[in-house]
Order: sequence, then C-alpha cells, then structure tokens
Amino acid sequence: MNDFDERVRQAFDDVVVPEDVKRATLASIARVAEEAERAGSPAPSAPSSFARVVSRRKVGRMRSRGSSIRRRAVALAACLVVAIIGLGGLTAYAQPTAYVGIDVNPSIELGVNRFGVVVEASALNDDGGALLDAVPLVGRGYADALSALTRSDAFEPYAQADSFMEISVSSGDERQVADIRRQSDACLSELPCEGACREVDDETREAAASEGMGVGRYRAALELMELDPSVTMEECKSLSMRQMRDRIAALSQEGAERDDPMGSNDRGEHRGPGAGAGGHRQGQGQGQGQGQGQD
Repeated sequence: MNDFDERVRQAFDDVVVPEDVKRATLASIARVAEEAERAGSPAPSAPSSFARVVSRRKVGRMRSRGSSIRRRAVALAACLVVAIIGLGGLTAYAQPTAYVGIDVNPSIELGVNRFGVVVEASALNDDGGALLDAVPLVGRGYADALSALTRSDAFEPYAQADSFMEISVSSGDERQVADIRRQSDACLSELPCEGACREVDDETREAAASEGMGVGRYRAALELMELDPSVTMEECKSLSMRQMRDRIAALSQEGAERDDPMGSNDRGEHRGPGAGAGGHRQGQGQGQGQGQGQD
C-alpha cells in the first residue's frame, strides 16, 4: 500500500456510514489507481536504435498519460471522500437519537436528532394526525417545535385547566434526556393544564408502540388496569389522559381508605391540644398523655 492509498483509507476511518458503502468506495478508488499504475508502466526495450527512440517517445507519452490518470484518480478519490463524508453527515442529521412522546388526548411521537432538531413526527391516533397536519414540526429545534405545538390554535382545546399532558423521553444519551426534560418542563410550566415529563426505557416505548399508543397513555393504562382489572386496554385507548388520571386518583384513594379505615380518626384523636404549634409528633405525644391521665 503506497502513501496515497494510506491517506485515502485514513480519511475513511472517522466516516460514519455503513461498512458496505465504505468498502465499495475504497474498491472503486483502488481500481482507478491500479489503472493509473498500469498506464504509467514503461514499454519493453527494443533492439534497434530507431526502436529505442520510438520506445522512449511512447514511454514519455504513456508516463504523461499515466500521470494524468493518476491526477484524475486523486481528484476522484477526493470527490468520493467528500461525498461519503457528506453522506455520513446527512445520515447523522436524519437519524433520531431520542424519541419524545406527547399525550393529552392527541398522541404523537417526535424523533429528535443529536443536534436537538425534530427529524420525525408521527401521529399515534386520529387527533394526533389532525394536530400534525395543522402544525408542521419537522425541521424545528425541539423547544421551538414544542412551543409552536402547544401555542397553536389546534392544540388550544387540549391545553385547558382540566387537561393533563404527559411527555415521555426515551434515549440512550442521558445528556440529551436532561436537555429535553428541561425544555419540556419549561414549556409545561407556562400552560394552564397540568403536566409531567418523565424518562422511559426503550422496552416501555416498544410495548406502547405495539399497542398503537403513546408511552404516557400506555403507562397510565397499565396503572389504571392494575387498580381496576375490569378495565381493558381498548377502553383506555378511548379515554383522555385527564379521564385516566382522575380514575387512577379515585381508585387509589378508595384503596387507601380500605387499607386504613380508621386512619383519619386516629390522626384526629392523637393530634390533641398544642399540635398546631408543636407539629404532628408533638400533638401525638400530648394526645396520648391526656388519654392515659383520664383512665
């Protein structure tokens, strides 16, 4: 391998493209270089002086031609390297490195690349499809896309005070997760509806996708079905996030009351005089002391 070949191969070391593309490109460069080497090889020597003169002229022309081919080979190699590097950059730009699920009643999922730009936007239900038709998000930075979405007229009916919005982030890059959560929390804090942003693993995201649901809706459905086994996944698909969260809260409260039916009365009896000033523990102590004295 000569110096030219070595430089070409080194140029490919840091290119992020499929290996078969690299191999095919390097093979093309090698073929061009080999042709240049053959074109520049000297002709066999001739016995006569006239033949030697003719031969030298031919060799000169062949060397000149070989040099020209080699220059073209170098130029071709350079163009191929630039093209492959460009392809690698394009591939990196178009590849999502984080997925963000947004569930209210519309459910959508955004694919965000390593540069923080939305490169994919998918609807997970009919309302989500209508929302994405009204508000194009691909090509925007994530924070800008989320702001455009939540401030749009199409989203307004879902951002009321009685709504609940859940944002789910899935990525192998913890720094990107932290950035997306920070941007999401900032957006949620400005909305009249309640909301939360959580990190989820790939397994949960894939399970939600297999049900045709957003991650937030899927997680809420699992929680609701655990509290009320009579509820089905299909039923949950027709409920809004607020409806599911309200039912979860009501069922959780009922469960707490069943587990500790006297809990509220016990706390009242133990509070006793002075509990407000001394806190819950002090009130308990005074309440117990007074009860023992009366006995």
